[in-house]
Amino acid sequence: MSVSLALIPIALTLRAVMGKDQFHNWVDSMQVKVETSFENEQDLLQTLQSAGYDAQEFGGSIKTHLNGENQFFFWERIDGKWHAIFEKGNSEKDIQQFMQDLEHHSQRKIFTGEYTPTVLEKEPAHVFPTNFRDGNILTRTLKEFGVNTIQGNNGDISCTVQGTHLTFRQNGESPFSVEIKNAPSLQDIYMYISDVDDEYKRCVQALVYEKLKQRAAEKNLSVESEEVLEDNSIVITLNIQG
Repeated sequence: MSVSLALIPIALTLRAVMGKDQFHNWVDSMQVKVETSFENEQDLLQTLQSAGYDAQEFGGSIKTHLNGENQFFFWERIDGKWHAIFEKGNSEKDIQQFMQDLEHHSQRKIFTGEYTPTVLEKEPAHVFPTNFRDGNILTRTLKEFGVNTIQGNNGDISCTVQGTHLTFRQNGESPFSVEIKNAPSLQDIYMYISDVDDEYKRCVQALVYEKLKQRAAEKNLSVESEEVLEDNSIVITLNIQG
């Protein structure tokens, strides 16, 4: 299984919530694996580099960029053979061009497995869990990202990001799940939600901070000092007023 989704922090949350086996099956459903004729890792690396492509070691796999920094895929050894692991969100045109270019430069047949474009047809919707628990904070966070949200009578929070429709739903006290529709690139949406996740945590921290100062004042305590640590957490020292 490719580790590409593990590059995105929210994937760690998905694995924890969905369970190892279910997460692995979900990741596999997002990928297209194409068998190759590379004899060993050295053959793979030399072929890529001679054709002008990068080959970066990452988490036991090899990462190669297709077109700039935003689109990439991985190479993995599966059942003794090297495979190219493409995300379904990658551009079909760029993948086809890459495969033709690599075989042209190496003057040999590399991709022995079949790459079928129809495999990359987008599913109507993808749903996965998030860390978000407070709808008001989530709405505030999305607005700070410049996104207009619509809240339904059932509590659903909907918005559109770069043509992709996102719907956040909550069942009782459980965290929200997010439904993704019409995403031209799931990878870009994962990264976007990861950024929202980081900002959401900062909003929660800010609210806790303000409530703490308010309660301290009510209990006749004053703030002596505040220190922001490297992980952006805040240490507050309180004084008891005599």
